Amino acid sequence: MAWITGLTLGVSGLAWLGLPRSLRAGEVSLLLALGIGLAMRMIYFGSEPIREIDFLRYLWDGAAVDAGLNPFAVGPTEAIQGMAGVEWSALVQRSGGVAEGISYGVLATIYPPVAQAAFWIAYQIDPWGITGLRVVFLVAELGGIWLLALLLKELGRSPAWIAIYWWNPLVAKEIINSAHMDALLLPALAGAVLLAVKGRPILSGAALAVAAGVKVWPLILAPVLIWQGRPRVWLTAGVVLVLVTILIAIPMIMGRLDSQSGLVAYAGGWERNHALFGALRGAVARMQDAAGMLHLMNPNSLVRIIIAFGLGVTALVLGWRMRDRVNIPVAALAISALLLLLSPTAYPWYYVWVLPFLCVVPNRGLMLLGVLLPFYYLRFDMYLWGNTGLFDQWIVWLEFGPVLALIAYDLVTGRRAT
Repeated sequence: MAWITGLTLGVSGLAWLGLPRSLRAGEVSLLLALGIGLAMRMIYFGSEPIREIDFLRYLWDGAAVDAGLNPFAVGPTEAIQGMAGVEWSALVQRSGGVAEGISYGVLATIYPPVAQAAFWIAYQIDPWGITGLRVVFLVAELGGIWLLALLLKELGRSPAWIAIYWWNPLVAKEIINSAHMDALLLPALAGAVLLAVKGRPILSGAALAVAAGVKVWPLILAPVLIWQGRPRVWLTAGVVLVLVTILIAIPMIMGRLDSQSGLVAYAGGWERNHALFGALRGAVARMQDAAGMLHLMNPNSLVRIIIAFGLGVTALVLGWRMRDRVNIPVAALAISALLLLLSPTAYPWYYVWVLPFLCVVPNRGLMLLGVLLPFYYLRFDMYLWGNTGLFDQWIVWLEFGPVLALIAYDLVTGRRAT
């Protein structure tokens, strides 16, 4: 049962919560940090994925790229129905049932080109098999924690603090057992922040564009990473960011951007496992109704616009007020955490968005989130019981309510992460 997975991850996460105290006491060496985190991943390496099938899409995309096809142009369902041409039909035949198992097969892929390159590499290692994905994602994590270690040294903190990321039981499960591609973000994000802290905004902009080639959202970090130095420097960094992003996005642009685009569908209406987003949408709908303006715009779309605008303004303010480059990871954590907490979609594997920054700024509330997010797995059982509405409206607050309360308490009392 899925709830057992959530309970196991939550209980092991409670032990992980005490890790900052051990790190401050010098009880964890870099070698120990590396060894235990690697062992956690090796346990999962030959396991069957638990309750997740997203990796089937990665296998399909990697095979499509290997065949010289554009996965942004055609969805698996279209290929299965023989409506996309003989090459796509042949790919379905070679997939051995993978194509038929993909979720939301009517949609073309959502995963940007850098992720597609990783899927293609995995396909070379293990065609149509999950082992290749696990190898690629583990290598990405190893490269990412090396860059995190360099960042920690640059900030005067022991590299052993990588254990905050490397020992997190939820992330170990999501990246290796479930083979979620968010691991690919780690090296690009860590590299972009490291370069920004070292005062290299132009290179940081290029690294940020690579991160956006894995998932689009890191672009919102641009103001805090590249807005430094003389205007000529940060303007050049901005131009580099835009040009590299466009260059990477060419395959997406050549695909489709209609209602059957995964990216368009995700941005326009996707939602799962959220608390604040639903509360905000309800409040906005009530205000619209009271003002007689409910017919002017769908509350769902309006709240997405409000959140996007608010995050953009927050990033600009933090970038404008940045006076010391050592505060860049703090600002990056604030933005990525707000994005995750306000997002209409907050899957447990999205915790990778904030976890690297917690190695530098171990915020108590956000660390608690890594313990409570596994409650999400209860939704699978509630789906079988016909009670997903109960989960989405009430139980989801067990994940986010204590986190929000602890963050608010620390802000009011002035407690700082150490």
